[in-house]
Amino acid sequence: MIRLALAATLTLSPLAALAHGDTTPKHGGIVQMTGETLIELVAGADAASIYVSEEDEPVASADLTATMTIMDAGGKRQVNLTPAAGNRFDAPGVKLTSGAKVAVMVVNKASQARSILSFTVK
Repeated sequence: MIRLALAATLTLSPLAALAHGDTTPKHGGIVQMTGETLIELVAGADAASIYVSEEDEPVASADLTATMTIMDAGGKRQVNLTPAAGNRFDAPGVKLTSGAKVAVMVVNKASQARSILSFTVK
């Protein structure tokens, strides 16, 4: 009986992991997750963008503030991201190079809760 319960638990474990959020990139970027907050970093040709979701639901960028710290061959710099449509933030003119380390901090305006994630650009 104990073996059956253990086997059932091990079999269902992958499903429990999926219940916390889908980490598949939806915009061609790199996805990281902390708690229930998921951030996708997209390195575009003329700008960098992030998309913010919680529990698989988009979070309106108007309800948040976001900053990005970039460490690359050019040094270290901090960029304030601009809220855009839906759950997107943009950093116009920011080009992320391969190997760059990027830290993103998102702050909920109402609760002041912070989510900080780090990425390595491929």
